[in-house]
Amino acid sequence: MKERRIIDWLEKRSRTDADKLFVMDQHRSMTYGKFYGCMLRKAWGLSKAGVSREDRVVLLLEHGIDHLISYFACMHIAAVPVNLSISKPAKGVEDAARVTSAKYCIVKGYPGDLSRLQAQVLPYDEVHSSEKLETRGECSIAYMMFTSGTTGAPKAVITSHQNTVATASSILDFTGMKKTDRELISLPLSFTFGLGHIHALIMAGGEAFLTNRRYDTSYLTGAIAEVNATGFLASPAMLREMVAECESEFEETGKHLRYVVVNCTPMEVSLTRRLLQLLPNTQFYMYYGMTEASRCAYIHYNKNLNRLDFTGRRALNVELKIEHPDSAGVGEICMRGPNVMPGYWNAPEETKKIIDDEGWIHSGDLGIMDKDGYIKVLGRINDQISVDGMKCQPMEVERVIGELPYVKQAAVCGIPDKDKFQVVGAAVILNNEARPHSVIPAIQKHCASLLEAYKIPVLIKLADKFPANELGKVNRKKLASLIRQTVDAI
Repeated sequence: MKERRIIDWLEKRSRTDADKLFVMDQHRSMTYGKFYGCMLRKAWGLSKAGVSREDRVVLLLEHGIDHLISYFACMHIAAVPVNLSISKPAKGVEDAARVTSAKYCIVKGYPGDLSRLQAQVLPYDEVHSSEKLETRGECSIAYMMFTSGTTGAPKAVITSHQNTVATASSILDFTGMKKTDRELISLPLSFTFGLGHIHALIMAGGEAFLTNRRYDTSYLTGAIAEVNATGFLASPAMLREMVAECESEFEETGKHLRYVVVNCTPMEVSLTRRLLQLLPNTQFYMYYGMTEASRCAYIHYNKNLNRLDFTGRRALNVELKIEHPDSAGVGEICMRGPNVMPGYWNAPEETKKIIDDEGWIHSGDLGIMDKDGYIKVLGRINDQISVDGMKCQPMEVERVIGELPYVKQAAVCGIPDKDKFQVVGAAVILNNEARPHSVIPAIQKHCASLLEAYKIPVLIKLADKFPANELGKVNRKKLASLIRQTVDAI
């Protein structure tokens, strides 16, 4: 049988690698065979509870094995899992269930109040069976996941089985993932980053260790050694903290890690250089994509030391182009391939806005492409700052500020101004390095030496953290409010 879906691959592994370890979390571990059997029993339990083909089922469980069992059990009976983060507020869960017309919600460990949820709540531990449901259903939709909502109301993205296999194949292609690999995955399964790697590991026959302690740097460095992880998924924020807080322990992880994969959130070149110095034998990859089109491009930093500020070149079977480039080659990054979603759930007009008649998905990102096909993301079109009609991309200013040795991270946004429409504002997190007595004027002076005058931050706030989602993506609207509320200098 040809494996058309990830669940087909899971069934294959349960036969060919029944006794091989598949997944561990902080409570237990399971082989491929045991996991598949538990999933079949959970599928029978869901079926007895009334869940049927094409029913949308919200998954609200802790990051671990129970979430994966629920996810694949829904897929097995041809229901549609809707992956949500357990940290999502109750109102957000209610909205997600409403948008997807979800009939059920599988819950375990959720701390919020679901009394107003329209979907029927199914406690995970109460949905079980001693019997296995062997017959697999057919549904064109693999799962649904929500966009981050940074450019408007979150939308439910339909992900097909073709999408999941194409994305997993891309991961296998650029990481060279093997059957002997074991990944430490702390990124939520409600995002394509972590979930995509679960799919790839199943196709490769590899192993996963799931933990929700993604910002506990001491724990993560110890866990990599303890479970002998050969792969590690991280956001730039996680790596930044690991280098800043436990550099020597992080350096030791290089004895175990074959590769590290980073999601496409701006990462300063100085941090990338430091990572390559600390772990010279570990391969570092960054990927570029979106919920609507995952893993469109990747870059292998160890082999592209002259492109540490680039994002990558096209992934397996994906086409990339720069739409309507200006005289400097700057335009919108567009992608086409088997990883592009069929569309948004019950939102055909919204789908038409992002996918054109030729199948190109418009990312909303501005970028350039070099002669070898590598793209560099310059920023979001909607994040562009207009200072008296002159345009400024936040990422350009962030890169300049990030060059300063005493700056840990910078985030830039537009601040409304009655005379110039907008001015540039910045929030800066400092590290423990020696710094000037007057930090803010020093930052502005540094910017003045490298940027046009209108791009120099007028308002700068020294901060401890930025408003961001679980993958470290900064919410610039909330950032602007933060800067305006408490301004350290003008």
